[in-house]
Amino acid sequence: MPIFNNTVHQVLRVSEDELAPAAALAQVIMHDPSLTTRILKLANSVHYNPAGASTGHSLTTVNRAVVVLGFNAVSNMCLAATLVDDTIEGATRERVARELARALHAAIQARSIATAREDKAPEEVFIAALLHRIGELAFWCFGGEQAEALDQLYRQQPTTLPERAQERVLGFRLNQLSGQLAKVWNLNELVREAIVTPSVLDERVQTVVLGQQIALCAEDGGWHTEPMEKLVKRAAKMIDLAIGETHKMLQHNASEAAEMAAVIGAQIAAPHIPQQQEASDQPTPETPTETAAAEATTDVENAAPEPDAQLQLRVLRELSTLIESGTASLNQVMTLALEGIHRGVGMDRVVFALITPDKRTLKARYALGSDPERLLARFQFTRLPGQNHPLFTVIERKQARCLRGEALADVPATVIQALGRTPFMIAPIEIAGQGIGLLYADRASSARTLTEPLFEDFQHFAKQASQGLTLAARRRAR
Repeated sequence: MPIFNNTVHQVLRVSEDELAPAAALAQVIMHDPSLTTRILKLANSVHYNPAGASTGHSLTTVNRAVVVLGFNAVSNMCLAATLVDDTIEGATRERVARELARALHAAIQARSIATAREDKAPEEVFIAALLHRIGELAFWCFGGEQAEALDQLYRQQPTTLPERAQERVLGFRLNQLSGQLAKVWNLNELVREAIVTPSVLDERVQTVVLGQQIALCAEDGGWHTEPMEKLVKRAAKMIDLAIGETHKMLQHNASEAAEMAAVIGAQIAAPHIPQQQEASDQPTPETPTETAAAEATTDVENAAPEPDAQLQLRVLRELSTLIESGTASLNQVMTLALEGIHRGVGMDRVVFALITPDKRTLKARYALGSDPERLLARFQFTRLPGQNHPLFTVIERKQARCLRGEALADVPATVIQALGRTPFMIAPIEIAGQGIGLLYADRASSARTLTEPLFEDFQHFAKQASQGLTLAARRRAR
């Protein structure tokens, strides 16, 4: 593991030295050509350097990036970029994606809590939470046959405790590997304490552990479970904030973590960071009258939605208000956009899909309309080398398409098998000019015609979503 063992170790060593000059950190980064390229790319993105991105004045040296952005920002970028580089090619890709998602999510949660309780160095807490499960992440990246054997045991015996399964296959627990790696790489004291003695009565250690617990609990059961409520109460007490406000803060942190994953090129992790559920998604007891009303509502929802110009306008206004508030997240923007296209434009099925960093795979993240769960499961496509795949080329060329009639001949068989032979519309979704995914819409259920006015309305929502995400990223960077 040469990158972790050398680059990260040195980045941490230099960034923790308050007297170290900017050139020292820059020198460490520049020893790794791949990391140098990534840091300069991120430093010039709208997320980290909004002024430069808007004026065209880019940062051309790593030394300048350190001076302008600061030690903490660059060192965190190094850690995140290195994690992404070392993990996305792992053999057990699903496990890697989940571990990376948990690491990013836990780090954002821990830093937010640390900041709220006025910790002396929230960035140290961020790093400790990010690397808390470094053994698990490293194992799934490089475990080879042993990783495959453990993965198979997990699937065959899902009720077995992970620690027992690990001991059976490996002879040790993966958290022990985390502790040893932290020791060998000489990571800071907070990282080692949080891994080796997580029950110690230290506020900073408990903040790291709480960030991990929140991320894991959200992953296992979502945001509205009894275990999550206990964690929310614990966090509320720690930061002296009302429980309701704390819950909102933690859910917002999850959205921020998913956006961070997208910004640093870790779209592989983003779908595994649980987002907040709408109140309407929560089950409630129903009376016979309510049941009948619900059935009637379902019949209405299953009916083909008709174009509604007034609804389109209302959703667009809500979207603009959300963006102007400065609190817009990927989850909120795309949820509104999908609702506007489904109910306002009048489309039977609507999907927002994210593209992986290697630009080879598209996977649905949100869906509305006919049988959304089935649509989410089926909307996952991989492009073969050299293949002219319309779902991918629309992102590359940054131009929306409406595929109908003879144009459907360009659609690969895998898409037809998953979605049916139906005309559809697609449009790219971008953040600061970088394609992160696409919007898909069709009228497969009702078999209605896709007209040019419908396509224009569809494109308008796609452009508004991209502009909103870009503006939100720029404001957060400020």
